[in-house]
Amino acid sequence: MAELVVKSQCRSALRQFTEVSLNVTFPVWGIAAPIGVLILMAMAVTSLADQSKAFEFLAYAGLCLSVAVAGLLGKRALSRDCLIVDKQGIKLPRLLGTSVNLRSYMAWQNVSCVKAIVDDSNTAKSRLSIVLKRGRPVQLLAETLEPGLLEQFVLATKMWAPDAYDSSLEELQENLRIGARQQDQSSYTNLWEEELARRFCPAAYISLEPGRVLRNSSIKIISHLASGGLSALYLCQLDGKELVVLKEAVIPENSAENVREKARELFEREAHLLMKLDHPGIVHVRDCFSEAGRNYLLLDYVNGSDLNQVVKQNGAQSEADVLEWAIHIANALKYLHERDQPIIHRDLTPDNIVLRNDRDIVIVDFGAANEYIGNATGTFVGKQAYIAPEQLRGKATIHSDIYAFGCTLFFLLTGTDPEALSTSNPRAINPSVSEGLAELVESCTQMEARDRYQSVAQLLPVLRRLAAQSIVV
Repeated sequence: MAELVVKSQCRSALRQFTEVSLNVTFPVWGIAAPIGVLILMAMAVTSLADQSKAFEFLAYAGLCLSVAVAGLLGKRALSRDCLIVDKQGIKLPRLLGTSVNLRSYMAWQNVSCVKAIVDDSNTAKSRLSIVLKRGRPVQLLAETLEPGLLEQFVLATKMWAPDAYDSSLEELQENLRIGARQQDQSSYTNLWEEELARRFCPAAYISLEPGRVLRNSSIKIISHLASGGLSALYLCQLDGKELVVLKEAVIPENSAENVREKARELFEREAHLLMKLDHPGIVHVRDCFSEAGRNYLLLDYVNGSDLNQVVKQNGAQSEADVLEWAIHIANALKYLHERDQPIIHRDLTPDNIVLRNDRDIVIVDFGAANEYIGNATGTFVGKQAYIAPEQLRGKATIHSDIYAFGCTLFFLLTGTDPEALSTSNPRAINPSVSEGLAELVESCTQMEARDRYQSVAQLLPVLRRLAAQSIVV
């Protein structure tokens, strides 16, 4: 069951002070104290003839041991001092703000309101206020929350405590997004937030409102995550408990009936192929259905950040991390391409690859809806910087996925999108990239399909060799 659980450290002043103090004193409690214990124990053993001296050495050894244990326990407690939000309630970190928090847990039934106190002059100084039915309100500074936590916190509140949800939270979210865009950073939205705005052609249609139920009331819309063109994404509850994502695609009513039917047939055929997939690196597509003239894919919810967000928030990634992720992605593509009926992804971009909270990599979306809409409207849809020339001409092959794979590696290594319809070499922007990995990216992104790696199976041994070399270095 994929339930929404928010877990994150709060970057409070007291936490930062404690963390710095433990790091600075590490040579004392992490190195000197354990060595001191060993030396003093040895001296106590050699002084057994003089019991008073031996006890003195043992006392000093005990003191050194206490210092080492205190440091280790402090580090352990700090790593576990998290804010956790789940269906039961909110667990607060002990080191909250500038003081030690004595209230550790708040059940949802004791929360009367969750609201935002917005500071228009400085959005980072805005606060989340948790008003309790019994006890004093608890406030969290927005700037102490990790990127992306606010969005998930708001979703959890809307899902588990809808009566406590206050509309001021939406104002704070919007202010944070505007501020992030002005600073050329990611808007820190949920993993689906920007997907369709980048992908689908502009057109007007009305998305479903929160609270709407579908499929005999088994699916309830919790939150509208994103919309653009002729599609939308929703966070939903399935059967009143399980968290899922619903992808909606709409064919314009003015399309010719034969075009609509052909596109719908293509969509359903692709959806049924995706439903048969079973791979840890590929999101599970549960079902497809149509209702009220709209067509839907039901997918598992994957808790984490897409690789576009990861790079926007943290910059170009290390070569070791990129190679580790690349091997996971390549294994998933190999699984798709080597099926009895090969599946071409068609839309492999950093936006569609999620780094889960447990550090696993998952591909979360396919190009099925894109092709469905494109066939009906005659409009090409997709992120052009990642599209192979033959795919742009309407002839996607497995080599098109290899091209997109190379473009994705380029983005992860440089922090910038590749130039559309071109061969990419990351060393042109990031000279620290090894020649071997740069050559691999360049080979993947050749303009002619015949000049690229001919299969992902050919790619994997090269990736593994490069990964082994990066560990040695």
